[in-house]
Order: sequence, then C-alpha cells, then structure tokens
Amino acid sequence: MEFSITILGCNAALPGYREITSAQVVNVHEHLYAVDCGEGMQTRLGRYGLKRNKIDAIFISHLHGDHVFGLPGLLTSYAHYERRSPLHIIGPVGIREMMNTMMRLSHAWIEFDICYHELDHAGMAEVYRDRHVKVSAFPLRHRIPTYGYRFEEVWEMYNIRREKIAEYGLDAAKIRAAKRGEDVTMEDGRVIPYGDLVYGRPHIRSYAYCADTVYDEAIAGYVRGVDVLYHEATYLDDMRDKARERMHATSVEAAMTAREAGAGRLLLGHFSTRYGERDVFREEAERVFSPAEVAYEGLKVTVQREKYLERSEKIL
Repeated sequence: MEFSITILGCNAALPGYREITSAQVVNVHEHLYAVDCGEGMQTRLGRYGLKRNKIDAIFISHLHGDHVFGLPGLLTSYAHYERRSPLHIIGPVGIREMMNTMMRLSHAWIEFDICYHELDHAGMAEVYRDRHVKVSAFPLRHRIPTYGYRFEEVWEMYNIRREKIAEYGLDAAKIRAAKRGEDVTMEDGRVIPYGDLVYGRPHIRSYAYCADTVYDEAIAGYVRGVDVLYHEATYLDDMRDKARERMHATSVEAAMTAREAGAGRLLLGHFSTRYGERDVFREEAERVFSPAEVAYEGLKVTVQREKYLERSEKIL
C-alpha cells in the first residue's frame, strides 16, 4: 500500500512562472490528503494525475495567502463537479470564517458537507484520524498562528502466520483475535500468546510538514523519527538574520532540525523567489544532515514499507 508525498508547489510568498506556492498531496493507502493550497493548486492536481474528488481532508498551516488562496477555487470546483462526500478542512482559527465569507460573497453553491477543525492548542495533538492515517498538529513559530502536521499511517491488524493456522487448528474467531493483538485460548485451556501467531508490527511510515517557521528547537521533538521531514528553507544561511526578522528558517537551520529529530530524509522547500539556483540549498544542508533534497514541482517521494519488526508489540 502506497505512502507518498507529491510536491505541487514550494515557492515562498509569490508564485513563479514555473512553480506555484505551497501545495502538496500526501497519499496514504490510495487515499489523498492535501497540505496547504497555494494559488494554482488545481491545475497542478490535474497535471500530476491527482483526482481532486479523492481528497478526503485538507490541512492548512496558516492563513497567509501563499498557503491558502487556492482553497476557495478548489471548493467551488467541487461544487461544479457535484461532490457529495464530506470534506474535512483543518487549520488555525479563522479558516472557517475566511472560507464561509468567500463562499457567501461569491454565491457559491456548496452541496456537500465541509467539516472544519479549527486549531488553537499548544503542544502536539491528534487532529484527524481515519482508517488509513493519523494526523497530529503542533505549533510553529511564525508571524501569525501556524501549525505543522505529522502524518502516520494507521496499522489496525497484524498479519497471521499461515503455518500457525494449521499447527494449532485455529478457527476464524481465533484468527481474528490474534490479528487484533489478543492472546488465544484453546479448547484445552492452553493460552497461545498472539506474538507466537502473527508477524511483528510493520514499520509505521510517517511524514512531517513544517512551513512556515523560524528555527525552534522544540520542533525536533514533534517530528522525531519521521521517515521524511519537509522543512521550510526560505533563505540560505548567510541571511540568517533576515530569516529571524521575517520568522523564517534557513537551509542549515532546517538541517539542524532534521539532525536533532533523527529524521530519515530532509526535503527543503518554501524558497524565496530571489534565488535562481537551488542546489546550493542542498549543499548547505548536507554539511549538517544527509540525505537532504531540494523540493520541486512534480517531485514524488515514496516511503517504502520496511520488513516486519522482530518483536511483536501491542497496537494501541
């Protein structure tokens, strides 16, 4: 089952001729989740074969235009395409008022349910969950309320070892119990630990999105151990003072967060349009953390599932 991130745009502040501002789609088990909606997002969805009606939820980091101005158009397009399934929109306080005002003034005909989840919390908190993904939000430090997001796939059932079915003569009820992580009691009273009957829990794949933010040591704790970390790098490190003034981060500071978090891979994005050549961002970052990669429109990063963990663990 797939776990991937597709970059639709990663410019800071201004859309460019070739690239738009912040917009991404996370694919978890063939279910799509959008992260930020910069201008032009809809055209990029079509360009990269991502069906807008398959998006189950949209996560907005903050209400600056380069992260949200593509959302009103997407909602009205849903009306034209006669969407009927509910849509979850998660973002800071104000996202509901912003969208409702634009829909009202434009007389948009919305016939599907929009479920808003407005964020106003400190620390890490789970803000969305379905059968495929759990998403937690955590505060970032920017000029207005801003949140980062951590995506973790949901693993609900263990896989049974087929040879154990025959060895113990397990019926359907006992198989279901073992797959749920429950010990199995046999007719003769023996108790078979579920760990003897199932494969260990597989690696739970994860992704974290951090834009926009000044460098903050606390972020590493929120994104610890993720497979892929996307972190803004608006400026090169020779402009660190400017970055702090504008409440942004540099390539080196993004790499410091990845190193402190023990991330598997770093994606750099949210680049100031003052820069033409971007590979220097990667070169700076990799002096601190590797592997690092420069995000670009159309980049797709797939996280492969590793082998089962050696030790079975109870799934909470």
